[in-house]
Formats: sequence, structure tokens, C-alpha cells
Amino acid sequence: MILRFGPFVLDRDRAELTGPSGLVSMEPKAFALLCLLAENHDRVVSKEEMIAAVWGGRFLSDAAVSTVLKLVRKALGDDGVAQRYVRTVRGRGHRFVAPVQIGPATVAVAAEPRSAPDQPAPPADPGRPTIAILPFTATGLPAPFAPLADAIPAELISALSRLRWLRVIARESSFRYRGASVELASVRGVLGAGFCLSGQVECTGRRITVTVDLADTRSGAVIWSDRFERSIDDIHEIRRQILAAVVAALDLQIPQVEAALARAKPVEHLDAWGAYHLGLAHMHRFNGHDNAIAAGLFRRATTLDPGFASAFAALSFTSTQNVLQVYTTDREAAVTAARAEAERSMELDPLDPFANLSMGRLSILSRRAGDGLVWLDRAVEISPNYAKGHYSRGFLQVLCCRPLEARGNVDVASLLSPLDPMTGPMAMMRALSFAIDGDYPAAADWAIRGARISPSHFGGLMIAEAMCLLAGRPAEAAHWQRAVGDLRPDASVSKFFNGMHFESDAFRAKMTAALRAAGLQQ
Repeated sequence: MILRFGPFVLDRDRAELTGPSGLVSMEPKAFALLCLLAENHDRVVSKEEMIAAVWGGRFLSDAAVSTVLKLVRKALGDDGVAQRYVRTVRGRGHRFVAPVQIGPATVAVAAEPRSAPDQPAPPADPGRPTIAILPFTATGLPAPFAPLADAIPAELISALSRLRWLRVIARESSFRYRGASVELASVRGVLGAGFCLSGQVECTGRRITVTVDLADTRSGAVIWSDRFERSIDDIHEIRRQILAAVVAALDLQIPQVEAALARAKPVEHLDAWGAYHLGLAHMHRFNGHDNAIAAGLFRRATTLDPGFASAFAALSFTSTQNVLQVYTTDREAAVTAARAEAERSMELDPLDPFANLSMGRLSILSRRAGDGLVWLDRAVEISPNYAKGHYSRGFLQVLCCRPLEARGNVDVASLLSPLDPMTGPMAMMRALSFAIDGDYPAAADWAIRGARISPSHFGGLMIAEAMCLLAGRPAEAAHWQRAVGDLRPDASVSKFFNGMHFESDAFRAKMTAALRAAGLQQ
């Protein structure tokens, strides 16, 4: 992806910033921070979010963050007085204020495939992301393992076909590119694929290495790549790892690319899929303003395509958030909407994992979390590598006060999608699971991590506040108490339990006591 602002061109894939005098030298953390600010130019980025994205959430002084911000400004010829590019929003964070244009990268690609068909692309669902999985190339594979170059991409085609939001080109078409140098423009023009997954299998001695690349055929840019290496005796394990990693990466990377493209268009020009993916980007910011924007985009998607099951599921998610995060005073109306939208998504496509997830989350609203586990079980049965399904199952198990099971599911979700937008809530669920076990130091550490990653998550800040008190860390508790007050002056114990109804009376009483000790009213 290429971002242009003023006389600068930011190429994240190549880790390059080009200015009027050529390449601009930047320290890695300064470059990462510039990418974060420029990509989120439509909003304020908090210090906690910067720390989570650039420093992995570890504790830092304000001076350390300020130093890297100064390096960003210096690279752009900006300063804290002029603030032509990076503006300080007192008490909230920083915002990239220069107009940003999103455009494609220009990458040289190889020659036209010798065996590729020359007919035009088949008709595709308008706006729907489409991917072609090409046969992998093989180097040094012994005879018994030669089929791997076909077997791995064939398994991927089968698994990815379960993702209801993604159109996967059939093997009979994509495997015609075997043994040829592939031009991405041809994959797009002939197969109608916006994304292309390719790979290489190499064997050296008893070690097997598989490299996988996901490319955007519109820009030619590689948007994700990973490398897997194991003993050839563990071939079945490496196949499992590749399958899990690819499914999780697509679930994260493709929506981000689609959202970036949609963001460059006026809302009235968005098709159903563009509106849906842009809505997902807003939905995961965990604040009332963005949740409302997401709901509006999902409604547009369902209006343009009344059969769009995932859009109805996403709309149900935003209605559920209205209840859990207390974004509305009309709880009954939000609960009714969430139920109707989830049920509609299931009517349209009972095999959509997101539809099943939304049905499962309804049990939180009725304060019967255990009833929803059957839906979450079904979601991960349909798509075993569905990270959000595993996380949501962990969420319900926390409410059922089943900490070991909860941590197991959250751990799976984190392994599947380590950069997931739900990483903050995942840490919060780990915190609560440790608190249920009575391990308050671990609970406080995980709660602080979650609050730093998702500083707009109302419930997460309250969890951090309570966990620090339970761990005997009053100074840190006071910090999060102020953060809660700044974010939601109307915060109260009852609002917390509005979306966090624990089945254990003893644990609910312990949380109540901690929150009241932190100064919250009932």
C-alpha cells in the first residue's frame, strides 16, 4: 500500500519514505509510528495505542514516546509548533492532519504464464474479495513428498471455501498456472482474482521449508508472507500450521486492504462489500462514535444486498456492543435489534461462522452465557481456524467462570491471529480468567495490557482498575480510575455488569467490591 501526503510517499511494504530529495532515513520505530498515524489519519491515535502497536504494549515513559514522535516530525520537516503533519490533541493523543491519498504500489512482475488461458475473467460478485490459490513450486523434494506442492494449495482451496465472505477460484482454473512465471495482472485479468496466494516448498536434507506469499493483484504488492520450517517427519504438522496461519491471515489482511480501498471512495459510491469491510474497520475501534458509523455502513450493505448474511451478523454485533458498552439508553430496543439481525443472518446462511457467532453472543444479553456456547461450538466446527469464534467462546466461558477452558480458547485465538483487532479484549478475558483462579498479579498484568491495546474499551478500563486493586497495586489502580473517568464520566458498577454477568455469585461479589473500592457508584 502506498500513502501520499504533501511531497512524501510512504511505502509500508518496502519500509521506505520518499521525500522531495529522495529516500528519507528513519529509525524503525519512528517509521512504524508514522505508518500508524498516516493509516489512521481520520482519527486521533492515543498514546496507549501507539505503545501497543509500536512497542508491543510494554511500559514506557512519556519521554520515550515523545522522542520517537520528534523523529517522525523531523523526517517530515515538521515540528511541535508548526504541526503541519502531526498534531497534538491535548489529553487524547495525536492525529495525522495532512491530506492522505491511498494508491497502488508499482512492482515489476514476471512474464505472462505460458499455459494461462486467454479468455476474459469470469463474472464475479460485485465487490466481493476473490482469491486464486496457485500450485506451489517445489525444490529438492524427494519422490514420496513430491505431491506436497499440489496438496498444500489444494487443502487451502478447500478450507478457504468455508469463508463465506471470500470467493475462491476453483482448482481446475488456478492450477493451470503450474510451472510458469506468473504475472499478477494476468491472474486478475483472466481469473478475476483481486488476491493471489502462491508458495514454494523446499527440502534440504531432512528439513522442509514452505514459504507462502499473499499478493494484491491490483497493486502487485505482497501484503503478507510467512515461512514455515520443520523436520520432514513432521510434514502433517507443518500442513496444519500453514492452513491455520493462512486462514487467520486472510481474515485479517484482506479486510484491511478492502477497507483502505473503500475509505478512498465517497460513502454513496460504496458497493455492499466495500461498505461491509469499511464497517469492520470502524467496528473494532470500540467507541460509540465508530460503532454508530459501522452500523450505518452495515445497514447500507444490507440495503444494497438483502441476502448478505455476514452484513446482518456484523450489524447484530454493533447492536450487541450498544448494550455491552452502554452506548445507548434504550437497552431493550438494542437487544431486540441484535436478536432480529442475528436471526436474519442465520436464515440467509446457517453455515456462515459470523452468523453463528452473533447468535452465540445474544446469550450475553440475556445473562445466560452458557446457552450461547452451542452456537460458538458450531462456528468453530464450520471454520476451525476462525479466531474470533475461539475468542468469543472464551468470552462466554469467562462469564460461566470456567477459567481454564476460557484461557485455552483465547490462547488458540491469539495463536491464529496475533495481530487481530480483538487482541485487547483477548487480553481482558485472560485477565478475568486469572482473577477467577485467584491469581491477581497475572490478572492485573493482562488487564493493563488489554487496556493499553484498546484504550477506548469502556469495560476493559474498568477491568484494569479492578484487577490492580485486587493485586494490591493502588497507584496503578488510580491511573486506570482516572482513565475510566475521562472516557466515561457516567461509569458505574451496574453499567459494568450490564454486559459482564458472571454466573458465580462469589466472583460477582468480589468484582463488585473491587469496583466500589475504586470509587465507582452502584
